[in-house]
Amino acid sequence: MARQNVIAGLVGQIQATNGFEAGNKGTAVAYDHRVLVQGVDRAAIVLADTFEHNRMVIGGKTEIAYALTVHLFVRHNNDVVAARGDADLYASNIVQRINDNPTLGGSAYDAIVSEGRVEDEDMKIGSVHFLVESLTVRAREHLTNA
Repeated sequence: MARQNVIAGLVGQIQATNGFEAGNKGTAVAYDHRVLVQGVDRAAIVLADTFEHNRMVIGGKTEIAYALTVHLFVRHNNDVVAARGDADLYASNIVQRINDNPTLGGSAYDAIVSEGRVEDEDMKIGSVHFLVESLTVRAREHLTNA
């Protein structure tokens, strides 16, 4: 396992979340902000943040705890109140999906959305206005000493 696998697992779970699935006007990707200029109504962009590597006392294993950031962009079309309600809904959908699938499809030992924050009520990308929220996902993986 590696951080890229955990990120891919998180992206896969978000892509299976209501509002981000295929054929919808939402998307989930890792690292790629270019999707924001491709006509999406919402995007979840996963970025690597910090990690901690610790030795576990029993079993000759180590654990890596990753903090991953999910930037949630919601197009607001000049109706910030409606977009804020949409952002609440989509953030809740992501939290619930990860609660229901804490191994991120087998890519992590355990994961949880540990915090969220409103970043910006009006971020303009090109000519498109988005609301931005950030969710921090803490994911752990166990490694065996080789």
